Amino acid sequence: MTRCIMVGLGWRGTCWLAPIRRRKDVEIVGYVEPMEANRKKAVEELGVPADRLFMTLDEALAKTKAGSNSGGEWVMDNTPPAVHHEVAAKAFDRGMHVLGEKPLSDDWGNAVRTAERGAKAGLRHMVTQNVRFGSQPRATRKAIAAGLVGQVGQCDVQFYMPWADIPGSFYVTKPYMLLTDMMVHQFDMMRYVLGAEPTAIHAHTWNHKWGWHQGDAAHSIILEFPDGLMGTHVCVGNALGRQTSWNGSWHIEGSEGSIVWEGAEMWHTRMHRTSKPVHEKMMGHHRPAEDPSLLDDVLAEFLSAVKEGREPECSAADNLKTLAMTFAAIKSAKEKRLVELAEIWAGK
Repeated sequence: MTRCIMVGLGWRGTCWLAPIRRRKDVEIVGYVEPMEANRKKAVEELGVPADRLFMTLDEALAKTKAGSNSGGEWVMDNTPPAVHHEVAAKAFDRGMHVLGEKPLSDDWGNAVRTAERGAKAGLRHMVTQNVRFGSQPRATRKAIAAGLVGQVGQCDVQFYMPWADIPGSFYVTKPYMLLTDMMVHQFDMMRYVLGAEPTAIHAHTWNHKWGWHQGDAAHSIILEFPDGLMGTHVCVGNALGRQTSWNGSWHIEGSEGSIVWEGAEMWHTRMHRTSKPVHEKMMGHHRPAEDPSLLDDVLAEFLSAVKEGREPECSAADNLKTLAMTFAAIKSAKEKRLVELAEIWAGK
């Protein structure tokens, strides 16, 4: 049995309650939430025991005596990105593993230091990049690795959604939130699906007059990968017309054909005159990006890594590569130039 402290009971925190409660090998020994409205809802509507609800993580750690170095205690971090490093530091100091919401941080230096701190302590630290656990990215990665479309040369992604349309939320008021909160999923999927790391990014961002975001919510991004592989990402985060899925619409072109994501469907196609035409539907049951069961998969991976003493998929160390793409895109948009990923790693 592992013991868990849940930090943050806002909207995202409540999404994690059911998956964790379904686990027979997890006991939630404490909950942390400072906002009175969220505390009231947690007790009255979500069944959180009042005697296990605390104002701060320090109080929760003291009252529950969590962090006994038993090796099976952990923190579920659902706090805003700006304080992820503080939550992780307190957990690591008590010998507790961390499963934290993305992004790892809103500050590159804090992200790097946090990942290094967890590694030095010999603790598991996983970032909840749940979208890559969906059926489309899983099946596509497997197909590419098996050589279905030969050598991949280009990956084009489109994302058109009315994203974050709740007035007053920090998603709406802060700059570049589409890149830091939503595109971190898209970039992570590109890394995962293609099995490649970008070397350079050139991003151009803007806002539409009808949009509700104060920060830029539309962009066109070119990504350079090794061996001539190129990627593009085109997005409108305040789309009012035809929408893509939350995964986006993907077209992956290789030397032997293409893989295309269209809504819930995936297609493998080869249409050149020199060979027999192929246009086949791929994949059976579809689990979209917003499927709650993906959180179960993330949790299962994290707990397995804790039990087995190994690094989890989406470890903080690996997730730095996804976060570097985000910071490179923002830097490129601000400075209106191509940015090498090496610049981000060098702290420039």
